[in-house]
Amino acid sequence: MDRKKTSLIPFWILLLPLFFVGCADFRHRATREGARSRAKTRSLPGRADEVAIWADRDNPINSVLICNDKAPMGALYVFDMSGKQVSRSERLNRPVGVSVRYDVNLGGEVIDVVACGIRSTNEMKIFKIDKETRKLIDITTLGGISSGFPDRTYGICLYKRLSDGQLFAFLSRKETDNIHQIMLEDDGTGKFKGTIVRKFGKKDQKSFVEGMVADDEWGYFYCSDERHAILKYFADPSVGKDPFIQMFGVQDNIRGDREGLSIYRKPNRKGYIVVSSQGDSTFKVYNREGKNKFIKSFALHDVWRSDGIASTALPIPPHYPTGVFAAHNDGDNNYAIFDWFTCTGLK
Repeated sequence: MDRKKTSLIPFWILLLPLFFVGCADFRHRATREGARSRAKTRSLPGRADEVAIWADRDNPINSVLICNDKAPMGALYVFDMSGKQVSRSERLNRPVGVSVRYDVNLGGEVIDVVACGIRSTNEMKIFKIDKETRKLIDITTLGGISSGFPDRTYGICLYKRLSDGQLFAFLSRKETDNIHQIMLEDDGTGKFKGTIVRKFGKKDQKSFVEGMVADDEWGYFYCSDERHAILKYFADPSVGKDPFIQMFGVQDNIRGDREGLSIYRKPNRKGYIVVSSQGDSTFKVYNREGKNKFIKSFALHDVWRSDGIASTALPIPPHYPTGVFAAHNDGDNNYAIFDWFTCTGLK
């Protein structure tokens, strides 16, 4: 009996250093360095994922985050810039992606809209943003707008063509598959219907796409081929050739999935594209113009495995003098809000 106890002692002594190293690693992960947020939302009841910013250009302090809870009993949540919830959509069964567009003409009315995909039924929803109440009003045609996929609808973003203001949506599937581009039009009742006008991109992918963003001014569409690269296309479906332009973000110390994409729009079509590098909880910044040259990486205090991200260059008082960068935080199942320059060091 004594011999058995004695033989176990060295084994446990050897394990003690590993235990303390593990504790140190946990403390390191729990106190990540980087810019601190100016505000955070509460944790969502289901699963937080994507985020967009509606920037109120007439009254910036009225601006909000629009975030999705992609659970079966999910919704789109609306938070002000202090992180306080101000409204919520109707219940949605697995909403995916969030994308905003401004000054859209619908039946003679000029409105701001937000769209999301619905994974459970493989369709999309469009909401009008009420500028006074900041509530979301469903303006999807009665018959719905199909994503055109048989299952696993995954990502979505809106694009407004500058030449005529025509609104489109891009949708993806959680498979190596084509991107579907849908033209959105008035159905005659003051709601949006959709028609698929183009399918493209499968040949360029090595995994699948979720994160998407469209640059209306340049006429480009970007999407995250999660395990490979950022893919860049001409956004206008009337382009009479292969829409593929280039790929970037193949290396740049990206770890794990390439997830959320956002554009920080400066005057004269300048600015930055930001990509979430989910595996190491960092963010990669590229030039908006030209060949999208890599600029830098940055991390955020206590923001982990971020999926959706969003940004605006509109100054929003009192805490965001250079604009906003917002990021999903998997650690707390919520969203964190930062002043742009404070977290990126870029003007």
